[in-house]
Amino acid sequence: MLRRLAPALGLFAILVAACSGGATSSAAPVASAAAPSAAAPSSAGGGAAACAVSTATPTVAAAMQNTAFSPSKIQAKVGDVIGFTNKDSIQHTATLDDGSCTTDIVAGGATAALTFTAAGSYPFHCKIHPNMTGTIDVSG
Repeated sequence: MLRRLAPALGLFAILVAACSGGATSSAAPVASAAAPSAAAPSSAGGGAAACAVSTATPTVAAAMQNTAFSPSKIQAKVGDVIGFTNKDSIQHTATLDDGSCTTDIVAGGATAALTFTAAGSYPFHCKIHPNMTGTIDVSG
C-alpha cells in the first residue's frame, strides 16, 4: 500500500510547493528583488533604458490590492523610487512585460521597489497573477 501512496504523496508535495510560490517573509518591510537588467521602454526615450530594484524609500506609491495594481497607470520621473506595497494576503510581483526587471515575490504587508534611469512607457504585470497589469510612465 505504501508503494502506491508514495508517488501520490510526492506529486502532492510538488503541487503544494509550486502553488505556494516559495518561501514567504512578511518581516522585511522592503522585499529584495531578482538581479535587475536593462529594460527597453515601449515608447519615448529611445536608446537603452534601465530598470533596477531599489531599497531606497519610495517616492511614488503603488498598491497591490484586490488582485490589481492601484493605480494601474503609474506616473514617475527618472530616478523616482516606485514602491509597490502588497495590501493583499496573497503574494504578488511587479514584473516588466519583457521580463527584464522584476521584484521578488512580495508578501502581504511588504513593499518592494523599482527605479528607472530613462524615460519611457513600461508595461508590467504580476508573474503570479498575469491578469494584474499596469503601465509605468517615466518622464525625463
